[in-house]
Amino acid sequence: MAQVPVSMQVIVYPRNKTVKPYPATIVGYAWITGLEPGGGPMPGGGDEHPAHPIELPPIEEPPPIPDVPPDQTPHVTLIVKPAPAEGGWGCSNDDGWFYVPPPDTARPKGGGRR
Repeated sequence: MAQVPVSMQVIVYPRNKTVKPYPATIVGYAWITGLEPGGGPMPGGGDEHPAHPIELPPIEEPPPIPDVPPDQTPHVTLIVKPAPAEGGWGCSNDDGWFYVPPPDTARPKGGGRR
């Protein structure tokens, strides 16, 4: 029986409604029952190299990249995991992990040293 390895990222929704859904990873093998290697000759055979059924469009060259000075290059910060609104840890691609205190707690005053 032909089989292929698979892995899936899923959310499990338990039937017991008192348990919250949780993420899980499923790793295993998948197969189609009755699918076997082999199969015999192709119908209408005889031609060694039949024409390809899909005609691809011609390859177009991408537009040239404009010269932009480094100080005008746009910068994108990707927030991998935003901090919760009630306070907690977040993660960004520039700063790594960062902590945001809860809104009703004391915070540092702005402006730094004077």
